[in-house]
Amino acid sequence: MFKEELTEKYFLAKQTALDDYPIFMAIAEDIGYDATGRNTNNNELAEIGIELAKFITNINNSEK
Repeated sequence: MFKEELTEKYFLAKQTALDDYPIFMAIAEDIGYDATGRNTNNNELAEIGIELAKFITNINNSEK
């Protein structure tokens, strides 16, 4: 019981000490070719790159 109480207090203190910050997350389901190496004529990486650039620009502008 004591161990669980200490663990709970530790995680609560850790959560309140950490600041919130934005993160970027993306999943590319199609990267231009399939598992066998055949071309799929679709590539989501370009769109993800554009969104990542927007995210980075937004972060840089909000820090000023």
